[in-house]
Amino acid sequence: MIALLSAKGSPGVTVSALALTLTWPGPCLLAECDPAGGDVLAGYLGGALDARRGLAELAVAELRERLTDEFERQLVDLHAPRRERLVLPGLRDPAQSATVAPVWRPIAEHLRRTGEQGYGVIVDCGRISAPHFGWPLLSCADRVMLVVRGTLPSVSHAVPAVRALRRELAGEGGSAVDRLGLLVVQAGPYPPEDVARRLHVGLVATLPYDPRSAHALSFGGVVHRRRPLLRAAAEVGPRLAVTDREVADAV
Repeated sequence: MIALLSAKGSPGVTVSALALTLTWPGPCLLAECDPAGGDVLAGYLGGALDARRGLAELAVAELRERLTDEFERQLVDLHAPRRERLVLPGLRDPAQSATVAPVWRPIAEHLRRTGEQGYGVIVDCGRISAPHFGWPLLSCADRVMLVVRGTLPSVSHAVPAVRALRRELAGEGGSAVDRLGLLVVQAGPYPPEDVARRLHVGLVATLPYDPRSAHALSFGGVVHRRRPLLRAAAEVGPRLAVTDREVADAV
């Protein structure tokens, strides 16, 4: 279970999450858990599917103690009927985040169980500063990846976000802070290694700045696997699929 989040602005969390989902080495589920709202149904899928499904409905189901029964019904199969690339659509309205806030924990735990059943789970958590941010998602994740661009504003906004993430993860005890890492989108003058040194956070992955692919993933269209973003995501996925917790268990 990989949680992706940002500090501020639009560094590319949703595009990165979708690119990883489409190229993951095995079945994969993308959960849109951004309190500010989801993008995949209206963006990548171009509004072609019924929007009355997803995170908000799942939250209501949990309040009725029916999360497990309803989970499968809320998913979108991007490659139907193979069920290899699934999406849990996000909120249609940020006001719905107040409904989700009390049930972040059981949703996070169910997503983690889905990962333990053979799916890679990519969670788009949105901005850390958003009201009703899903902190329990981070505690259930194998990796927590802050998405940053190689620009001064992006790095500057990331500094307080890193402090907040360290405080939150440190509260879990043990080596929870070690799960924090960076995914740097190579846009701007600063190389990924310099960004990591400035933020004192390990560099987990980099993705190229590929406007053509980003536009297709954001607004719909053909996404070619030969494009730089998809090729790079296909290389990152296998490394992320072997989690720190799996390595520790093996030892």
